[in-house]
Amino acid sequence: MKKFKIWWCLHITNPVVREGHTEAFKWVFRRFWLEISTTSGNWKVRFTAAENPYAYLLACKSDDNIIGYCQMLYYLGMVITTDQGLVNDIQKAVSKYGKRLEKKAASMVKDDETEEQIDLAEVKAAQAFAELPKAEQKKVERGIDGRFRRVEKKIEREE
Repeated sequence: MKKFKIWWCLHITNPVVREGHTEAFKWVFRRFWLEISTTSGNWKVRFTAAENPYAYLLACKSDDNIIGYCQMLYYLGMVITTDQGLVNDIQKAVSKYGKRLEKKAASMVKDDETEEQIDLAEVKAAQAFAELPKAEQKKVERGIDGRFRRVEKKIEREE
């Protein structure tokens, strides 16, 4: 029964979404993964369904990107142990990529801090509004309503 459940989960609930082949490679997009293999069967790789490479390659209209991806993975897999210079180049490229990601993450943290400052200013403004006397609150609301109506009229005229 356990084998049947595993087969059920990996085949019935994991249907083929897209598949293709060339003279050298076969690829199958299933619901949960992408599987690439050579037609000879001497090489195979599987990626879980994620943004990259699964979703990116699945979204491609033509098979050219998939074919190029297969060729590059196969070639690198076959020659990476033949030349230390190639390994060093790949390590250097991966290191540069990691630094770019760190830089991007650092800028995102700055953006988060800016957003926090904006949010804090909004909360302070809301608190200041709540502390105003009722008559002052109504005056502020009328001013906001007037500005809102002017913007609405401007938009209507542009349409």
